[in-house]
Amino acid sequence: MKIIAKQFSRKLGFTLVEMLTALAIIAVLVSLIIPALSLVHKSADMVRQKSQFHSIGIGLEAFRADFGDYPESNDNFLEPDPLLLDRYFGAEKLAEAMVGQDGFGFHPNSEFRRDGYQTDTDEDGNDEPLYKPEVDEYIDDKFPPEDVEREKRENLAMRKGPYLELETANAVRLKDLYRPPNLFIAPIYEEFVLADVFGVVRHLRTGKKTGMPILYYRANTLNFEHNPAGPFDENIYNFDDNKFIIDLSPPWDSLASHPMENDPGIFYENTRNPNFDIPPRPYRSDSFILLSAGPDGLYGTGDDVFNFDEAE
Repeated sequence: MKIIAKQFSRKLGFTLVEMLTALAIIAVLVSLIIPALSLVHKSADMVRQKSQFHSIGIGLEAFRADFGDYPESNDNFLEPDPLLLDRYFGAEKLAEAMVGQDGFGFHPNSEFRRDGYQTDTDEDGNDEPLYKPEVDEYIDDKFPPEDVEREKRENLAMRKGPYLELETANAVRLKDLYRPPNLFIAPIYEEFVLADVFGVVRHLRTGKKTGMPILYYRANTLNFEHNPAGPFDENIYNFDDNKFIIDLSPPWDSLASHPMENDPGIFYENTRNPNFDIPPRPYRSDSFILLSAGPDGLYGTGDDVFNFDEAE
């Protein structure tokens, strides 16, 4: 009986070699699973980004149906005799068109200016404001309260949209992604942009992760060039439409820069349709391009995401 018990107890044990072998097998399995899970996560993010582009595309088509064309994307800073604070560029104009400057929809009298005013000329030849998108801007001591409320209601009644649901638009103010360098230029950072799905930026007020601004370029169908050497305003797509964003350092590293900042040719190479070489033509040459900086948050790298497929 003692001999049997002794033999039985030996069979229940594990040798050191067996334990190390089991641990080695587990380690190998983990090393195989983790990269696979990472690929699944990246693939899911890419699907979400394409889905966001699809939703924006539907919104832009609805905008076009209402107003006859896609929203403009030019940077107002490049217009004749601009003021610094008039700067208002493609990414911000996209957000205004889709959700409005205040989330209440787009006003049909908008001239796509950062200050929101449409102007008219009075009898003395002076510009006078006709409209301001933000309804709270009507509060003024010189107007009776009932007039203020009437103006608010009339303003809201004229709005179109929002063309994207606010809960899914991922609209954030630029100042929540980037800290303005000084008080003088701070008003430019007040406007909304639509952030992509890649959580590479820390929201400065909420602390939650959010994405980089989606860049928006409207095709100039009167032009025929797709020349990386420029001049850009003679191309179908103008690189300078979102140069303000591209010139900013990534929010997480003030010393870094986007590759596209130093080489605009990256934009034109990435958007060139290889099926049309002479003369070169871009994808979506009659509509618009949306650009996400991708998982690394940098514009001009290999993981950038566009609203077209290279197979198109």
